Amino acid sequence: MTNDVYTIGLTRTEHQTLKVLLPITFPVIPYDTEQLNETEIKRITGQARCIVLNPKHLDAAILAEFFYDQDYLCNHGQPVPVILLSDHLTREQQHTVPAPEYLSVIDLHKRIDRNRSFAVKTLREASLPCWQNRVAMRSNMFNDGWYLIDIETTGVEVWEDSIICIRLAYMANYKIVGQPQTIYIRQSKPLPDGISRITGIIDEMLAQGISLEEAVGQLEGLSHSNTPFVFTSEEFTAGFLKAAFLRCGKSFIRPYIAIDKLAAIPFGYLMQRRALNIPSLIDPSPSSNLFFDDQLQELYELTKCVFENLGIRYDVRCPGQFDKLYAAELCEV
Repeated sequence: MTNDVYTIGLTRTEHQTLKVLLPITFPVIPYDTEQLNETEIKRITGQARCIVLNPKHLDAAILAEFFYDQDYLCNHGQPVPVILLSDHLTREQQHTVPAPEYLSVIDLHKRIDRNRSFAVKTLREASLPCWQNRVAMRSNMFNDGWYLIDIETTGVEVWEDSIICIRLAYMANYKIVGQPQTIYIRQSKPLPDGISRITGIIDEMLAQGISLEEAVGQLEGLSHSNTPFVFTSEEFTAGFLKAAFLRCGKSFIRPYIAIDKLAAIPFGYLMQRRALNIPSLIDPSPSSNLFFDDQLQELYELTKCVFENLGIRYDVRCPGQFDKLYAAELCEV
């Protein structure tokens, strides 16, 4: 896997702007449009992490070939590059080029552009480790045991807010095994305004819960101490779990994977705003492994989808093989 970013048809200013926006670990490679042919387009789409095209400088046939090759790779279980446009398709191109629905247009001239910021964020996440303690879980196969974790909190500030609910489900062989658990954590004061509406959790439910120390003890007491956790949003979930353990005089050392960041590798080309939407885009048919909690269901669907596609597209079936996914050498952490 490379971090190569090809720019095709971009002006010198657009090319330089892209180099400034991306980390130095992403080689930004300009390509002469005069040299493009079917063979070269296949080589570029098979190698690049991202391709940025300026449609104003490309004819419809060239654009169509890039889109066709991206779609071919997607449908044949291969790594798929992100394709971005630095301008909108012309009216004629819109009528003749079968452009993907999820194609993003970024503006390399504006000081701030939402699509551009999201594209850079997605590329960064596809190039950075998103786990803890790979040594402990390196031989844990994707079809082995994993704990899916979802939390609810009183806010987003790790050291000012607190966890009020922890949801867990155990996944093995890509299926949920046993019954999901919900742990409510007692609070010393009523919930802030609006939290009940957002989470569906009310003070009366928490009053019947357990202390934070007991909740941390339950997490520590889960079977198989090296069985990894899987969750979305590393900054949020891992941050709150680490803070909760520290408040109890302990360290959160359980191995984990932030699945939304890992999803940026096989599915960065979709450029969706929410990783949990990816499974329904890949396969709209409902899962046969259903359970009650919506949050855990979405997390399960995404985890299963990512694990399966890492195996299909990259021949990666356990964390010990993550080196195949990254251009830089990984440290054993």
